Amino acid sequence: MLVDAPVYPAPMNRAARSQLPVATPNGEVHIPLPRRVGVVTPPDPPPPADATMLLPKSPSQEEADRKLRREAWQRRIAWGAPALVTLALGVVGLTGTGLWADELATWGITTVSWAELWRQLDGTDATIGPYYVLIRIWTTVFGDSDLSLRLPSLLAMVGAAAVVGLIGIRLGSHRIGLIAGLTFAILPITTRFGQEARPYAMATLAAAVATLLLIRMLEGYTLGLALAYGAAVAALGAMHLVALLMLAAHGLAVLLLKRKLVWRWGPSAFVGLIPLIPIILIGRRQQGNQIGWIPFTDLHQIEAYGLEFFGGALIGGAVIALGVAAVSRERGAVVAITLGVVPVALLMALGSVAHLWQQRYVLYTIVGWAVLVGLLLAKRGLLAATATIAVLAVLTLPGQAEVRKPAFRYQDTKAVVALIERDFQPGDGIVYGLKDRGPGVLNRDVIAHYLPANRRPTDLLMDRPMRTDGWMVASEHQDVAVRLGETRRLWVLRLGEYGDPLDDLDGSKKDVLKERYDVADSWWTTGYTVALLTRKEAV
Repeated sequence: MLVDAPVYPAPMNRAARSQLPVATPNGEVHIPLPRRVGVVTPPDPPPPADATMLLPKSPSQEEADRKLRREAWQRRIAWGAPALVTLALGVVGLTGTGLWADELATWGITTVSWAELWRQLDGTDATIGPYYVLIRIWTTVFGDSDLSLRLPSLLAMVGAAAVVGLIGIRLGSHRIGLIAGLTFAILPITTRFGQEARPYAMATLAAAVATLLLIRMLEGYTLGLALAYGAAVAALGAMHLVALLMLAAHGLAVLLLKRKLVWRWGPSAFVGLIPLIPIILIGRRQQGNQIGWIPFTDLHQIEAYGLEFFGGALIGGAVIALGVAAVSRERGAVVAITLGVVPVALLMALGSVAHLWQQRYVLYTIVGWAVLVGLLLAKRGLLAATATIAVLAVLTLPGQAEVRKPAFRYQDTKAVVALIERDFQPGDGIVYGLKDRGPGVLNRDVIAHYLPANRRPTDLLMDRPMRTDGWMVASEHQDVAVRLGETRRLWVLRLGEYGDPLDDLDGSKKDVLKERYDVADSWWTTGYTVALLTRKEAV
């Protein structure tokens, strides 16, 4: 008889036994969590065949990378530091002085409609019409306060300082750029026109950009550079036509450095002149009205250039001496000295036979002088360069103080307003000298800009407001006596300083006022005479 053998379960391995419930001494049963069995984690995929294995950099490679990063930062500082210094100096006192007559002309054009603006430009100031259009757009967004009107010029000067730094970098090193840019930034004349609502700072920026592009063209001509240069020339002429004398300096530099480039540089410059042809034609028609007041160049004007142009005799003499010492046959020195000297010499020569010479018309030439200083000091070592810049900064201090005074802007309009506002009484009238020495036709703008309507003397003689129907000048009623009526108190505002505030007053104003009024008080402020007249008692 066959008996089946007992069947015993296969022995469990340690892993299997670990999954069984386990009773603990206190009666609790521990049931292990199930574990996935047989799941195999796939290995990481092999790297692609074209993968590059990253190996640790060698000490020499790390040093090269650090050098590249350091040089990149040095280049940024070379143009960024001058820009920041220019901004800091320009912000100080930006609205401290009031708008003078030329700036009031800028403000006035922002108060008219677009249709009237085009009519105004057809009759006057077409040569800076693009600047007026730009400011008109700007004030539409940011308002027409003194700060808003002057801010575009400050930003343009900040940009010009940065471009001067870039010119220096292009000419050899970040040190040249930093020194040249800082020299440009600390000059009082840079601050002065960075705080003025006129186009000269923007012309300086355009000239600096054009000079940078010229230097690049001397290194290697491309069509892109040519078109960019033409655009810079167009921007320069749009801001101020007389500033196109820069082209004479650039042309001479090309002749001296790379004569074959003349045939390419010339067309590039001409491309920039094409958009300016309408402005040039209209400007010729307006020439007598616009610049007829400018005196011819004489020895006094030449002397004033040396004493005043850079913001003071000491700083001017130092910059010119350093610039002359830097003159050489090197590319940078040739471009810089021609830019600094040629436009000034040409305008002085033209100014001896035409009404053209004004220092601010060649403001952009400071770019050339700043670059010359950078070229010289960069060769003298860090200590010598630092010490020289420090001395120049000290020499600029008197000029920096002067350019923030009303006297440096020819007229103290805020003082005029303060006098009238202090003694104003309801019912007061005002009479203006229309033919005073200088732009007396703009006297009305002083009151219109700064005094609110309810604190403003009544303009008794005006028939047609300023900037109406294409006429910039207000028209006045000829019968002065009728318009004055029984007004008891009358203000008189004259441009210039007069011992007798009624002397040389235009038309019949002088006779009528002397007959009916006594001068109760009169004041001189910088550039103005203000008088308060009271009605004579009937005899």
